[in-house]
Amino acid sequence: MQPCPLQKQIQTTSDTIASLRERVRRMERNLNDPSLPEDRKREMWLELKEIGKLLETNEQQLKQMHKENSKSFAVAACLFFICFLVYGLYVLVNGV
Repeated sequence: MQPCPLQKQIQTTSDTIASLRERVRRMERNLNDPSLPEDRKREMWLELKEIGKLLETNEQQLKQMHKENSKSFAVAACLFFICFLVYGLYVLVNGV
């Protein structure tokens, strides 16, 4: 059984966030290198800021997808409860 598109998006976004965090860790480690030229440090610092913005955007998207996923689950749970209720009333009325 394949996961629904929303679950695929959640997994993809989670993987992207994990790879971005790893990249941030590596860049911060490289920025602490004293032998790195100043112009390269500036470039890396700017890139690090851009990655931080991208990371924040992806985290917000992930939160939204989790909310949407929980709404889908709530709808499914309500449908299950309604079906169970209708079946219970049917058994109660018909005495089956």
